[in-house]
Amino acid sequence: MPPRATFRDVFAVREFRFLWSSVVLSTVGDRLALVALTLLVYDRTGSPLLAAMVYAAGYLPWVIGGLFLAGVADRRPRRSVMVFCDAIRAVLVAVMVLPHVPIGALVALLFAATMFAPPFESAKASITPDILSGELYVLGTAALQTTLLVGQVAGAAGAGFAVQYLGVRLSLVIDVSRSCCPAC
Repeated sequence: MPPRATFRDVFAVREFRFLWSSVVLSTVGDRLALVALTLLVYDRTGSPLLAAMVYAAGYLPWVIGGLFLAGVADRRPRRSVMVFCDAIRAVLVAVMVLPHVPIGALVALLFAATMFAPPFESAKASITPDILSGELYVLGTAALQTTLLVGQVAGAAGAGFAVQYLGVRLSLVIDVSRSCCPAC
């Protein structure tokens, strides 16, 4: 009987390590932008309602983008989709860094940047079986999903820390710089 696959076997696959790294960077970066803008809006307005609306603007595109853009990953080369999505998100977040951008524009930019997350995730899900098969695929999918969830929590906590000690603008600069996706 052959030995069972392990996470060590999964991470021994070079392409998977790059894919996994892109998930870490994208997830943490997305949380960083979301938390930074939510705190910025609360700081500027003092309104919990507006801050909550900004936070919601970071999730609503998953519904819309999932419906209308996720299929793009099926019609284009997957790596290209991932690179394109991260590049567009980096440009949109870079615009957020500019001084004196109105709050409405910041929320619109966050919404637009988040619209490119569903095609990225769809491409990631489609490319995984090309990289891993059998038990490696099962373990790789588990590692990616766990990383996504841990990245969301760690990204939110790290974003709070970054905004507290570095400020919103520098935190967004950090988010832009993470978009040099090592997987793509």
